[in-house]
Amino acid sequence: MSNTAETWLDQRVDEVYSNTFEKHDGTDGTDGTTSNHAASSGSAPKEKHGTDGTFERPSFSAHDEKFRCDGKLLTPGVWFHGIKGEDTYEKFVCSPLHVEAITSSDDAEFGRLIRFRNSLGAWREWAMPMLLLAGSGEAMRGELLNLGVEIDPEAHRLLNRYLQSQRPERKVIAATSTGWHSPALFIMPRKNIGTGDAIFQSETANADDFRQAGTLEGWKAEIGSRCADNPVLMLAVCCALAGPLLHHLQRHGGGFHLKGDSSTGKTTALAAAASVWGEPEQFVRTWRATANGLEGIASQRNDTLLALDEIGEALPKEIGNTVYCLANGTGKARATRTGAARATRRWRVMVLSSGELSLNRHMQESGQRARAGQEIRLLDVSARRKHGAWEELHGLPDGRAFSDALQKSAATHYGHVGPLFVEKLIESGEADKLPEMLSALAGRFPSTTGQEARAAERFAIVALAGELAVSFGILDVVSGNPTDAMVKLFDTWQEGRGRGQSEDTKVLESIGDFLARHGDSMFSELGDTNTTIRDRAGWWRNSGPSRVWLFTSEGLRRAAPGYEVARIAEALEGAGWLADRSHKERAKKVKVNGRAVWLYHVQEAES
Repeated sequence: MSNTAETWLDQRVDEVYSNTFEKHDGTDGTDGTTSNHAASSGSAPKEKHGTDGTFERPSFSAHDEKFRCDGKLLTPGVWFHGIKGEDTYEKFVCSPLHVEAITSSDDAEFGRLIRFRNSLGAWREWAMPMLLLAGSGEAMRGELLNLGVEIDPEAHRLLNRYLQSQRPERKVIAATSTGWHSPALFIMPRKNIGTGDAIFQSETANADDFRQAGTLEGWKAEIGSRCADNPVLMLAVCCALAGPLLHHLQRHGGGFHLKGDSSTGKTTALAAAASVWGEPEQFVRTWRATANGLEGIASQRNDTLLALDEIGEALPKEIGNTVYCLANGTGKARATRTGAARATRRWRVMVLSSGELSLNRHMQESGQRARAGQEIRLLDVSARRKHGAWEELHGLPDGRAFSDALQKSAATHYGHVGPLFVEKLIESGEADKLPEMLSALAGRFPSTTGQEARAAERFAIVALAGELAVSFGILDVVSGNPTDAMVKLFDTWQEGRGRGQSEDTKVLESIGDFLARHGDSMFSELGDTNTTIRDRAGWWRNSGPSRVWLFTSEGLRRAAPGYEVARIAEALEGAGWLADRSHKERAKKVKVNGRAVWLYHVQEAES
C-alpha cells in the first residue's frame, strides 16, 4: 500500500471513530457501528452487515471462522472493510482478537481485556494497559507477536485503531500487582482465588512465574512431610506460606538469610520454598540484579515469597539500601519525562535469601557495616545443622542424598500449595482473627529489647503460617512442630546476636576496631608536644595497667561512622566504657596545649 493510500485510509478511519463515539456518548446507541461491537465473549461478533455478507464501510469486523464478504471467502481474523471512491476492499489486520472488557484501577491505569487465538490455535487472555498503545503501539505489537498473534506488518496502524475503537459494556477492575485485592479476593497472573471481578494487568503478558506441575499429593509426601524435625526446611516452606498473612496482620515484609558453607543445602531450601508458589527454576532469583530490577520482581511477588540466592553476587555497597527497600515495600520515587511523579511501586513480601556470608560480613567487603535496622529486616539464620542444612534425613543415607531428593521433588511438584493455602484461608473466614492468633504465639518467643521483639514476631508469623497449613491439611506434620522449629531457630539467633541492642554492639565493635587499627597513628599521649599526628582523633593517658582514650567528637564520629555522637556516647555509657565525664555531659573538659577541650574518655571494659 502506498503512503498516499495509507494517509487516506488513516483519515477515513478517524472519521469512523469520531462518528462512533458521537453516536454512543458513553452508552450503546441505537445505531452502533461495527467497530464498537466487533468482539463479544463466546458468541459471534455483532457486526452490522447484510445477509449477503456485505459490510458497512469503513468498519472493522472480527471473525473466529472463515466468512464471506461480497462473495469472497476470507480467513478468520480482524478485518478492515474499506472504500476508496467507488471501489471497496478488505484489509487483513491480525488473527482472531476480541476486546472483552474495559479495565481500570481507581479511575486510572486503564486497559483492555483482550482474548485472542495464537498460532497453535489456543485461546488466551491478556489485560493490556492502554499505555502500550502510545505512539505507534510498537510495545503492544511486540507483546502480541511474542504471544502468537499474527499481525499484518502493513496494518499496524489499523490494529492500534481497532483496539482503541472497541468499547465493550463489561467493566473489570485492573489489579496491577499480585496478592490481595480485597479480603475475599487474591489475584494471580492467570488465576483469581476468591470472589470479585478483577484481573491482573501487566505490561508484560507472559510475566507469570506462578506455574503448576506435578501434584499436590506428590508435594505433600516428598517435601511437606520432610519438614518434620528439620528446622531450616520448615523455615523455608513456612516462610513461603507466610506472605499472604502479612496483609491481614498489617505488617511490613522482611525475611531471613540462610548463611553457611557452600553445598550444605541452602539453595535446596530456597527451591523447596519456591515450589510452594511456582517452578523453582523461574521463581528463585539471584541477588545479581540492580535495585530497580529487584523492585520489579518484588512487585510481581506481592503477598507471596521473594527468594534470592547467593547474596555474594550482590554489590556490597548497594546491599544495605536494597534490604531496606525490599522489607519496607516501597520503591524509589521517580519522575516522568515531564517531571511529574510516577506511581511508586509497592509490595509486601517475605524474603528468603541465602549466601556463604552474613549480611554484615558481605557489607564489610566494601568498608561498610550493616545497621541494626538492616539486620532486623533480614535475619541471619545459620544453615549449619547435623547433616549440612538438615537434622533428620527421613530414611535417606546422607545430607547430599536428602538435598538431591528435595531438589528433584521441587522440580516435579510445584505451584499447588500456595494457592490452596490462600483458598483455605478465605474459606475458613478467620483472616480477621490472625492478629489474635499471632498474639497467642508471642509468648513462645520471649524478647528483651524492641529489636528482639521485631525478630521474634517474624519467627512467630512463620510459625503461625505453618500451624495454619497443618490445620488445613496441607502440611503433613504434627501440630506444634512448626512452632517448635521456629522457637529453636529464634533461640539460636538470639545466642548468635548477643545481648542488648544491636546498635550498641555495633558501636562498641566499631570503636574497638578503630582503636586496633589507628590507636598508634591517630592518638598521642596527653601532654606530648613533640609528636605530630595527622588526622588526629584524640589523645591517650595511662590509667593503671590499661589506657584511656580521649576522643574528640569528630574522632568519635570517624570511629563509629553512621552514628551521631550522642548515640555513640550513649552506647559507651551503657557498656561501662566511659571512664570519666562531667556532671551533666558525657564528655569532660581537658587542658590540651593550654586550652580546654571537651573530650570523651573511653576505656574498653575487660572481657
